[in-house]
This record gives sequence, structure tokens and C-alpha cells, in this order.
Amino acid sequence: MVLKYFTLMVWAPLFLVPILTTGQNFYKENEPKTLSVKIGLGAGTFYAAPRPFFDSLVSQVMPVFSLGVGKRLGSHFSLNSNLSFQRYGNKHYLVDDLGEGSLKPFYQGFSYAFEITPTFNLMPTYHHLNRPKLDFTLGIGIGYLATYRAEKFVFQDKEYTFNFLEHAAYIPIRSSIIFTIDSWSNLATEGVFFYTQLEEGGSITSFNQYGDHFAQVNLVYRRLIK
Repeated sequence: MVLKYFTLMVWAPLFLVPILTTGQNFYKENEPKTLSVKIGLGAGTFYAAPRPFFDSLVSQVMPVFSLGVGKRLGSHFSLNSNLSFQRYGNKHYLVDDLGEGSLKPFYQGFSYAFEITPTFNLMPTYHHLNRPKLDFTLGIGIGYLATYRAEKFVFQDKEYTFNFLEHAAYIPIRSSIIFTIDSWSNLATEGVFFYTQLEEGGSITSFNQYGDHFAQVNLVYRRLIK
């Protein structure tokens, strides 16, 4: 009899552990997931004022890399943050209209943009397990960007480098089409329009018409984490 109870005590936990583990995983999976992270890759124009003297930059499109965190606050509403990075520049010295020997600069820069965007989604989402297969979002937020650029001039066989750092607030308008991959992941195509406000008194204020607005198209992967 003692041996029988001893054997039962040894084998019982081996059967109970998988059952308890399955139950815990089931409960964990069914907890609503509202916090997500995202990574994006795309292309777009960029904030690089002043542009009037740099024809090769006006119509230029460059790669964009972005990271973000989002929090779902309701069935139709979420709050998203986004940090993006973009590089730009021209590659050659160009002859200026001022005459032979006066050259346009070698122009390179980096743009960093951070924003917080309240976002509305068309299809209601009450739980991450029953998200719609297809959804549409629209968000309008507020952000701040910094642009660093280096300009190299050649004059009378001498090269001069000038560095500039510009700041500007902007209003992002983000619209996306979201495809559900699984219960934890989404893939989206996203279009973004940026409306910027140059700082008053900045060195590039007179070039507003060339640098105020830019746009991007991104492919975004989003993963629910909590």
C-alpha cells in the first residue's frame, strides 16, 4: 500500500504540470494585448531647407528607417510614438550661375524626427485575438525634427566646410492600410505627410517654400508585446 501511494505521488506531478502550464499559457494568451512595437522601412522626400540652390535635392527621394511604440486605448483609438532617421545629399560639385570657378557645395545631411500621434482605426478592435484581417487608420499628431547638414565649397582651389543644425516643429498626418498576419503581428503600408514650421529668425526662414513640406511611404511591421 505504501509503495502504491509513493508511486502515485511521483507520477501525479508529471501529469499535473502540463495541464497547469497549458492553463497558464491559455490565460496569458487571452489577456488583451494593447502595447506594441514597430519597425519601418521606406522612402520619401525630406526636410533639407534651404533648397533653392540645390536642384539635385528638390526631387530627390531617399530611404527612411523608423522605430515606434504604440498603445491601444480603445476599440477605435490608439496613441503612437515614432522616431525616424533619413540621410540625404548631392554627390557632385556643380557649376554655379555666378561664373566659372564658383561652385555649388557638396551637400550632405541627416534628419531625425520624433512625434506622438493619436490614431483612429476604422474597424473596431476589442481584443488582439479577434482583430480584423484588414483595417484602415488615420492619425494627426505633433512632432519635432532636427536636421544636421555639411556643405563643402570650393573657391579658388580651396575647400571650405560649413556645418548647420536646424530645428523645426511639424504636424504629421499618417494614413495606413493594415493587414493582420497572426494574433500578435501586423504588416502595414503607410503614407505620411509632414507639415513643418521653421523657427522664426532661423537662418533658413526665407526658404520656407522649399523646405516646409515633405512626405514618405513606408512598409511597417508591428508586433504586440504586452
